[in-house]
Amino acid sequence: MRWTEFALKKAGASTILEFQRAQGLPETGEADLITSRRLFDYLVGYQYHRMEPRETLYQVAQRYETTIQAIWAGNGGLPPGGPVPGQVIRVPLPCPVVPWDAPFESALEPVFLDGLHARCRWLSAEELAHTPGGRPIRALRLGTGPKRILMTAGHHGNEWITSLLLWLLLEAYVTAIRDEAGLFGFAARGLFRRTTLCVVPLANPDGVDLVCGAATAAQFEAARVLAATQPQVPFPSGWKANGAGVDLNLNYPARWEEAVRIKAAAGVTAPGPRDYPGAAPLDQPESRALYDFTRRFSPHILAAFHAQGGEIYAADAQGRLPDETLARRMAAASGYRLCEPAPESANGGLRDWFMEEYHRPGYTIEIGRGENPLPLSDVPKLYEEILPIFALLLAFG
Repeated sequence: MRWTEFALKKAGASTILEFQRAQGLPETGEADLITSRRLFDYLVGYQYHRMEPRETLYQVAQRYETTIQAIWAGNGGLPPGGPVPGQVIRVPLPCPVVPWDAPFESALEPVFLDGLHARCRWLSAEELAHTPGGRPIRALRLGTGPKRILMTAGHHGNEWITSLLLWLLLEAYVTAIRDEAGLFGFAARGLFRRTTLCVVPLANPDGVDLVCGAATAAQFEAARVLAATQPQVPFPSGWKANGAGVDLNLNYPARWEEAVRIKAAAGVTAPGPRDYPGAAPLDQPESRALYDFTRRFSPHILAAFHAQGGEIYAADAQGRLPDETLARRMAAASGYRLCEPAPESANGGLRDWFMEEYHRPGYTIEIGRGENPLPLSDVPKLYEEILPIFALLLAFG
């Protein structure tokens, strides 16, 4: 990830010198220490500010082109009368935290989390596990309501765009809560009070980083060796598996043996770029972490975002729809087709296990249309398609 270029774009500058002039910094034309510090502010989307004597929040908001409400939302523990002289506060900058036009990689997640927390102090996170590649898997939590919703994305490496979109949707929700605005016609603060949302935006960081060019040389080489078992799969763009060559969405304990049988009949019996269900259910740390977290959180509804096809899978293994009304509303609002998955994709998945275990609504949303990985240029259209799905899930019940 070209961090400097990313930060410059968010600041509205094309060169370091242009940025320095706009910010009143020494015009060295280089990313020196002072310039890098200010660029990082734009990377995370906020800046620290020390309150001066007799300075008001209104003055601070005017200086940074933000609002008093936005400053309050991003700072916990402020005195009732506002911050006192000498107190350091976080001030959101007039730029988005999550980019619409920058390639995704797992290293961006802590940046997004830091920036969104500075916009909505009620957002929290926990690390569920670390992958064999050393990357954390995070669960984010937002809301105080009794209805529990779990959304996941990034199960497959070449479906990284689902992770970026889930972060974009989360920023839209955070912003709407902060500004007391609506989200697809629903009052965001009302959704916040009625629903507890948990999001696992990147279930397979090792696989995603491999496809996005952020794997280490050793990780890339190990994957390249595994990819030789399926030479028909483009490498690394066609890689779906985790770093160990296991398809995580075939690794859950729901008719797992049937998934093994189907994939073996298709010639997949060993780790590789796609379709290998593993040696046993939940033998991968990524699937085990999500399984354990789901059991602990016990959501009333689960949604797993995948790509591609413009389809929504809502029925259980017996063809029953636990909430047909919600399923049809999401299909109508998004333009996606409500259907059942192909038999070779109907076993061993997170949604399959969840519906079998809890008998509650579970959805796989296959976003977009085309060939994975979907291009970054599709993001605006995909966002418009899945925003209503995101909002309707939050309004569930």
